[in-house]
Amino acid sequence: MDTKFKLQNNQQIFLLPPSVEDFVPKHHLARLIDEIVNGFNTDEIEAGYSFLGQKSYHPKLLLKLWIYSYATGTYSGRRIAAKCESDTAYMFLASMYRPDFRTINDFRKDHLTGFSKYFLEVLRICRELGMAQVGTIAVDSTKIRANAATHRTKNKQQYQQWLDRINGEIHQLHQAADAINAEEDKTFGDQRGDELPPELRNKQALRDKIQQVMEQMSEEEKINLTDPDAKTIKSHGRIESNYNCQGAVSIDGVIVAASVTSAASDKEQLLPLIEQTQFNLQEKPKTVLADSGYASYDNYEKLHQQNMTAYIPDQDFRNQSQLKQDPYHRSHFSYDPQKDQYCCPQGQPIVFSHIDENKKKKNLARVYAGTQCHHCPVRSQCTKGLRRTIYQEYREPLRQQARDRLSTEEGRKKYQRRMYTIEPRWANIKFNRKFKMFQLRGIKKTEAEFKLICLVENILTIQKKKMKEAS
Repeated sequence: MDTKFKLQNNQQIFLLPPSVEDFVPKHHLARLIDEIVNGFNTDEIEAGYSFLGQKSYHPKLLLKLWIYSYATGTYSGRRIAAKCESDTAYMFLASMYRPDFRTINDFRKDHLTGFSKYFLEVLRICRELGMAQVGTIAVDSTKIRANAATHRTKNKQQYQQWLDRINGEIHQLHQAADAINAEEDKTFGDQRGDELPPELRNKQALRDKIQQVMEQMSEEEKINLTDPDAKTIKSHGRIESNYNCQGAVSIDGVIVAASVTSAASDKEQLLPLIEQTQFNLQEKPKTVLADSGYASYDNYEKLHQQNMTAYIPDQDFRNQSQLKQDPYHRSHFSYDPQKDQYCCPQGQPIVFSHIDENKKKKNLARVYAGTQCHHCPVRSQCTKGLRRTIYQEYREPLRQQARDRLSTEEGRKKYQRRMYTIEPRWANIKFNRKFKMFQLRGIKKTEAEFKLICLVENILTIQKKKMKEAS
């Protein structure tokens, strides 16, 4: 009988045994990952395996599975194991083997340090393809949730209150257990009744962990019980247990440096990222693009000393036009370098007073003060103090150079390139691939996992380039 549909037959026998390669398209991501990982040097990992016992899965096979899974938004060893039975791309990368989820998870846990090494391997491949040119780099950060509940971040006093509550609960459980034991002694005689109930064991383990954390912390310090390295950092208006993830990206979108910190501020992370970029690629950037979170006199000074051009707006740069509407804003005070003094809008001198050293902020400033403020009719509009003062940080000219640079049409266009280079990397990681929380705990493990994430992002950038060239 004629039909308009194709025949359905799940029992169809192949004339020749099929190859798993037949089920993976020519330009599929799995093929690129297979090619890249086959070029990795895994001798160090292989040396840790023994010839004794059952043969192990090759490290490259497990590396391929993890890299492909992170590239496609799968972060669970159990899910990877399941996909090795049903997903043709996973079957291809696993050579039709079906590794147990414990084997898959243990490999990630035991070989974390290798991810930093393979991050560099992928960077080398990018360079060979003519990518990752670091004349200009864009620097930015993104907050990623720690694998720890925010409500478990407490100070010493809060931990003590929690500990007192747990001790009370343990006491009640002991009383209940004693009552049960007494009743069972009457009923069962000399049968055993000394085993601790599971809920009591759990409470005691929690109490021991809290006591251990309290021994290591000061009175005002806050520590998360689940992941002591994680800190509460504000992200998108919410304060949560986060890690501050840092990255430097070349103009063509390759992540050339990556790190993780528990510090909320970005200022101290700029120079280490630049140093890591230089180490990774053996080339020093000439131009640095970064947002105002990285602006500081120290950073302006260090970049100037290393002959790097900074396109980094300070915190007040965006508000300059609004601030200048104030007739007594500092910008309306003219400076005379020959006399080393300012002149206020009322024509009165603001002369050098003293040098102010802020050791905490590592700032050294010349302070200028008004001499005729007590007679000035507009003093209340100009200052809240008895006289107007102006602080001139000795590195102020470097900040002004950055402002002047960003105020030009060319400077604005160059700075805007930052938004099209590094910010799409974070968007792809967090929203397209749904990586919004680390799977591992502790700053060393999370940094290794972040390097894996960045390694994968660079492979996806390579695939995009190859697809563009093939079209």
